[in-house]
Amino acid sequence: MTRVLLLWPGCEGPASGNFGVPQLVLMATHARRETGAHVEIIDLAAERYFGPVDVAKLFEGWDVIAFSVYSSFDHLKCMALAELARQQSPDAVIMAGGYHASARPTEQVFDGSPYDVCVVGEGELALVEVIESVEGGAPLRQTILASNPVTDLDSLPPSDWSYLDRYRPIARKVASQAQVYLSRGCPFDCAFCMERAKREVSWRSLSVERAVHEVVSLHRYLDLRGWTLYVADALFGMKKSWRREFLAALAREQVPVDKLWLLIRVDLVEDEDLRLFADANCGLGFGLESGDPQLLATIRKAGRLDTYLDRMKEVSAWARTHDVPWGANIICGHPGETPGTMERSAAYMRELFLDPKGVTGFLSVDPFRLYPGSPIDTERRQWEQRFGTVFHRPSWWDDGDQEFLAEWVDPSAELDWRTRTRLQHELYGPILRRIEDNFVYRGPAREYFLRAVRDQVQQSEPRTRVHYLGRYYAWLRYLGFREKAEQLMRDDAKLTDLTRRRRVAWRPTVAERAQLAPDDALLDVIERVPRERFVPVDQIAESTRDEAIHLDDSGAATVSAMHAYARSFSLLRIEAGMTVLDLGGGTGYGAAILAELVGEAGRVISVELDPALSARARALCPANVDCVCGDATDPARWEVDPSTIDAVTVGFALPSIPASWSSALRPGTRLAVPVGEGDAQRLQLVTVGGETRTLEPVRYVPMRRTVPARAAPTKARAKARLPLVD
Repeated sequence: MTRVLLLWPGCEGPASGNFGVPQLVLMATHARRETGAHVEIIDLAAERYFGPVDVAKLFEGWDVIAFSVYSSFDHLKCMALAELARQQSPDAVIMAGGYHASARPTEQVFDGSPYDVCVVGEGELALVEVIESVEGGAPLRQTILASNPVTDLDSLPPSDWSYLDRYRPIARKVASQAQVYLSRGCPFDCAFCMERAKREVSWRSLSVERAVHEVVSLHRYLDLRGWTLYVADALFGMKKSWRREFLAALAREQVPVDKLWLLIRVDLVEDEDLRLFADANCGLGFGLESGDPQLLATIRKAGRLDTYLDRMKEVSAWARTHDVPWGANIICGHPGETPGTMERSAAYMRELFLDPKGVTGFLSVDPFRLYPGSPIDTERRQWEQRFGTVFHRPSWWDDGDQEFLAEWVDPSAELDWRTRTRLQHELYGPILRRIEDNFVYRGPAREYFLRAVRDQVQQSEPRTRVHYLGRYYAWLRYLGFREKAEQLMRDDAKLTDLTRRRRVAWRPTVAERAQLAPDDALLDVIERVPRERFVPVDQIAESTRDEAIHLDDSGAATVSAMHAYARSFSLLRIEAGMTVLDLGGGTGYGAAILAELVGEAGRVISVELDPALSARARALCPANVDCVCGDATDPARWEVDPSTIDAVTVGFALPSIPASWSSALRPGTRLAVPVGEGDAQRLQLVTVGGETRTLEPVRYVPMRRTVPARAAPTKARAKARLPLVD
């Protein structure tokens, strides 16, 4: 008997957080009926609940291993897993399918690829073909199977949910939403959507009876009480007669889900539909995309655009009457977007969601992401020429930083990525923050929808915004524009404000760790000094947290955690007018804090061994800081009269305090010094000619006398590709 493994990688895309992988369940059910094969499903998202996954063992003993590369975010993960599968089962036929594989088949099957077969489009018939090739003794290799859709969905067997028996006992621990498919295809041609990557776009549904059976059978298997059920169709209920008959039949079944959630076009919905949706306990998701008619035309939002936005307001009113919850998703930064289209769209959303009568809907604001197989992807050159759009990383799925690179697009000559993200939060943030107070839905799963409202608000908070701005500057550096990135960052007033607000959020933690009162003025200075300027430009988000940051790959130099500076400086009782020696000053962050504390009448001398770090400190620190490049352990290299020094702070750990320091410094000078090695380090407060206090354990980089060499970058080799064949 042929052994077949269907693997779900734990999707990072829109299907993440759901339980059920219904597309694989149906493929397994169909393959067993047609071939008699032994089929198993592994869901890595659920599998992790049982503990560490022995991936190598997972792939032993199979004749066919099929990977669901559903999302472009899963591409690298699946490729790596497929390479492991090839090692463990060298004779198996390894397949790739799903949206991403359909959009880029020649990036799956090529000379040296672990995949033997790539399936374009739907997988049921293709899987049977592969199994039969194995059973016939001529397994398919280096093959791209062209789209072969199922025209009559009722010809497929009812889903056998027992394929999920391994995960049923933990289902509620790993998810709160199950999913099911009732139809396939979407004939519309929205420019951003990758539905056309599957080639077959005609809308096909199960019969009403079969569709209801899929929902009821899943409930009988899983017990959907307390769950939301997501109908994952690209377009629910395109045909009015089917839609209304299904909703009426579903209402009669009284399946006790908290809410059934589905995606539908706003221009398909009428008042009668809202009544039926209410009876069937449904919530509606609309791809509204924009509130600006000009951009809707650019997006190719088919239909009567002159009435499209008016219909959304009508649907909102009907939904309020019938108490039906809904959500509308819009895209910010779609190619062709301008500041004007964003402002007009935001004005429309303000009217829609802040209606004085209340609203039963929530707003989801997403950045544009370039998806392979979408019309924009296939027509990229035309969009670049027409609007001045810049796709900075058009094959972002081949990089590790997919989260940012997917959205790194300048929408038009009038709107770059930074301006788009700033306007997105400035225009929509105030709307999002007011929706919860205006949300009048009172039916089942109200908290489910409020979580969606709150999640959107969080996307406008400083933590998220700093993360994405940080990735922007990081990629400028990675692409060889470090100086440009650093200059832009210094001039970025919005980033400066956001990082300061993040440091404010960390203040209670810094105060506790530094043993300071929350209102200590030293903490005000730490909040003001822009720490992000003193760390590598790809560590901006990390700079807002109370943690040490490596200044290079050697780990020999760091910017210490904020509380470490606060603790040392408070122990030294730094005051205005003092002269302070900062040993191991790195890029000058500690010196910049000291400069504010001592004021214009004071002086800071920052000594750093590494010429590159010392030069950066010299460029960043204010005028009352002298940056010296030299061995910080040698008083002769300090370039200051030691008798004028009031306090010394040390940014590296010493085995013991050099006797030469005590000889050089005048009596009464205070030093805060990490002493010891490894885990045995302790912070010492030393008064020259006086007492030495040994304080709490600390962890600093050890003293060094040489600068580590920096490695040169390397390049990866390209891989040969095979052409698409039918």
